[in-house]
Amino acid sequence: MRKLFIIAVLSLVVAACSTAEKRTSDQLPPIFPDYAGVTVPINIAPLNFDAAVAAERVEATISNGSQQIKVKGRTGVDIPLRKWRALLADAERLTVAVAVTAEGVQTEYAPFEIMVSRDSIDYGVCYRRVDPGYEYYARMGLYYYDLAENEEHILIENTLLGSSCVNCHSFAKTSPSKMMFHIRGKGGGTLMHLNGQNRLLNTKTDATQVSCVYPSWHPEGRYIAYSINDIKQTFHNEPSMLLDVYDHWSDVVIYDTETGELNTYPILSDTARFETFPSFSADGRTLYFCSADPQAAEILPEVRYELCSVGFDPATGEVGNEITTVWDGDGASLLFPRASYDGRYLMVTRSAYGTFPIWHKDADLWLIDLATGERRSIDELNSDNTESYHSWSSSSRWVVFSSRRIDGLHTRPFIAHVDDEGRFSKPFLMPHNDPRTWYDGLMQSYNIPEFISAPIEISPKDILQAEAGAVELRERK
Repeated sequence: MRKLFIIAVLSLVVAACSTAEKRTSDQLPPIFPDYAGVTVPINIAPLNFDAAVAAERVEATISNGSQQIKVKGRTGVDIPLRKWRALLADAERLTVAVAVTAEGVQTEYAPFEIMVSRDSIDYGVCYRRVDPGYEYYARMGLYYYDLAENEEHILIENTLLGSSCVNCHSFAKTSPSKMMFHIRGKGGGTLMHLNGQNRLLNTKTDATQVSCVYPSWHPEGRYIAYSINDIKQTFHNEPSMLLDVYDHWSDVVIYDTETGELNTYPILSDTARFETFPSFSADGRTLYFCSADPQAAEILPEVRYELCSVGFDPATGEVGNEITTVWDGDGASLLFPRASYDGRYLMVTRSAYGTFPIWHKDADLWLIDLATGERRSIDELNSDNTESYHSWSSSSRWVVFSSRRIDGLHTRPFIAHVDDEGRFSKPFLMPHNDPRTWYDGLMQSYNIPEFISAPIEISPKDILQAEAGAVELRERK
């Protein structure tokens, strides 16, 4: 009798579901993340999503024209990896139809498309996760994310380092075999990983006064250009911009990984200018950097950084004797120059003023065509909120950048494709197995997203056991 009762109840439930009111809508489905109309690489992990409204059931049918899969869940969908890969293998585009059931009503929304690019993407992205505060951080770390598997891995967490700050991770042309990052605090230094060897370098000298800060690897992997900055912090009484960071002074130096020498140059340490954010060109023969008038630092909203360049000879480690202004910013401040590895473009962040655009809502990404000098705002990527740090994939076909477009507080990593004409696709939030829980529940920002071409080779144990060392200062004439 009990079995018959259970069967009867289940039958009523099934009948109720099958007879639920159905509606259609010509609107796109309310999902998070927004994947409608994006372009993705053929080797990307499943684009799982959740309903962006209260839901009792979410169903999705994903088709490549010759085959399809159906997935469903209570508040979102978890797409099976093997089935997803089979769909992408032969696809130029996917069509996604979504139905959301809420309060007993199932709404079938207008289908949307996802373009599939044959340009594969690098293995993953490395980033720092940190609280978006200004003084106290209980936990931060460096992590890297497998873009094909939707898996996060720990590089190092500051809980293993006496709560020291870790920052400014950088790779030689996306290669994890040549990488570095800073550990700030007692017993810290610059962790240098070169071809299987680990060293913890003290980059502060009597002449430079401070340790190295913002890095850029030479494409051949021998040199690293650094800025050395005396960084200060100030606070605003405007809620949308809680704080700002500025330089009291800054210069650019170049570290030679073969000789262990930290090279200084008079032309890059001019007391009449600030120099910061160095970045090598794709061929390694030009060093870009940002420069500002130090007198303007007395009134922060008047500080404007120009984009400049100087020649560099990788055979001798010498820089040229003439600085060129690439772009004066047209009344704004230019920061974070990054050249594409194919040598075609230079991307910069442009903000109204200053050197710290992370809290500037007006900060946008701009693109410079290095062949023609033409420059434009990348409207395809920019939003009404902050776009700041950015990096190129090894193929120069993808970019990843930090944006605060979701909630105005936390930076999140977005990815976009670049075509032959320098046009960018609609950016998409870096995928995750459980995106709503992860991105809503994780109250941390993603800083400095950098593409990596393979898994990182070192472990937290390797970092803790790194051999201590120091740099040798060499003053070039």
